[in-house]
Amino acid sequence: MEKRAQRIQTIKEGRSHRDLSEVIQERRATNHFTDEEIPTADLSKILHFAGQAPSGYNLQPWRFVVVQKSENRKRLQAVAFDQEKVSEASAVVIFIGARQQTQDSAKKIFEDGNRRGLGKPENNDQIIKGAMDFISGSVGWQPWLNRHTMIAFSFAMLMAESLGYDTAPMEGFDPAAVKREFKIPEDAEVVALLAIGRAKPPEKKYPGRLALNEIAFSETYGQPWTGEEI
Repeated sequence: MEKRAQRIQTIKEGRSHRDLSEVIQERRATNHFTDEEIPTADLSKILHFAGQAPSGYNLQPWRFVVVQKSENRKRLQAVAFDQEKVSEASAVVIFIGARQQTQDSAKKIFEDGNRRGLGKPENNDQIIKGAMDFISGSVGWQPWLNRHTMIAFSFAMLMAESLGYDTAPMEGFDPAAVKREFKIPEDAEVVALLAIGRAKPPEKKYPGRLALNEIAFSETYGQPWTGEEI
C-alpha cells in the first residue's frame, strides 16, 4: 500500500491526525474521484474550520454552497466547462464573497465581539462605517471579497486534506451561470469551487515547486533570501 494511502487509512480509523506540514507537502489536485461519500459530520467540520479564517475587521464575507446531490453536481458541471471531477466528487463547495450579506451582518458581528469583551458598543457604528468606506473606496468590493474568501477556501482545502480526503481547487467556471443555477445574489462574487472526495488511483506525482530562493526575498524585492531550503 502506498505511504499516503496508509496514512489515510490510519486517519479513517481514528488513530491519528496528519501534521500540517505533511498535509501541505502531500496535497495534490485531484482530477478524478471515486464514488465514496463524505459523512455529513466531516463536511461540517471542514466548513466550520473554513469559517474560522481571519478577515479584515472580522467581517467574514464568505458564504458556502455545498453541492452534494448528483443531479445538482451535474448542473454545476455544465457551468464549469464540463469538468468530470465536479460530478464525480462527493461534494463540491461553491465559495462566495457576499457583499450585501457582509454589510448586513457587520452589526451582529461587532455586538458579538462586545459580548466577548472586545471593543465598546458605542464605537461600533463608527468602526463599521470606517470599514465600509475603506473597502468601497480604497480597495474595492470585488478584490476585497476575493482576497478574504480565498483565505477561507485555503482553510477548507487543508482541513479536508487533514481528514484524509482529496481535493480539487477550481477556477474554471462561468460565474454568471453559477449564480443563475444556484440562486446566488447578483452582487456576490463566485470566487472558487472546491471538489472534495477520494481520489481514484494512481496517485499523482509531485510536480515540483520553484526553489525558495527564487520566490522569497530579504527586505526588498530582488534581494536574495539566504535562509536554508527546507
